[in-house]
Amino acid sequence: MFKYVMRFIKALNANAHPGDIGHAVALGVMLALIPRSNLLWPFLFILTLFIRMNKGAFFLSLILFSFLTPLADIPLERFGYTLLSIPVMQPAYTVLYNTPFVGLTRFNNTLVAGALAAGILLYIPMYILTRVLLSVYRRKLQPLITGSKLYKFFVKIPLIKKIRTASRLGGDL
Repeated sequence: MFKYVMRFIKALNANAHPGDIGHAVALGVMLALIPRSNLLWPFLFILTLFIRMNKGAFFLSLILFSFLTPLADIPLERFGYTLLSIPVMQPAYTVLYNTPFVGLTRFNNTLVAGALAAGILLYIPMYILTRVLLSVYRRKLQPLITGSKLYKFFVKIPLIKKIRTASRLGGDL
């Protein structure tokens, strides 16, 4: 876990492409919304490991947003019920359910359907929001933080020096 935090901090302060971090956070939010008790979650999780993105940002966003998703269960379930209740879509849902292995994804569960749809709908706004916040951080906050006396004192602590050396962050922190 510590390794992913250090990778994320390094990516924030380095010249890591903002799109890599944006995709990571958006995918982390999407997977955090989806319940883990079906075949869909591990399939999407393994698929995300093959995508070029910042893995530290992905795992951190997945973990952090997983703590918040229980608060969204009721709206997600209502959204899923609305999606699964569309009369025109019933034949398509029947075909999908009868397709081998697709039924194991439990897409017909209102919470799974609502969470997947919400994750897909939230992907682009989360991507854009992450890129904007990262840009603001790099332009305005990073110089203030690295120039502060507290930061300079913090980096001189022997344990922090060892961590920085071990993680090969050098001056990027």
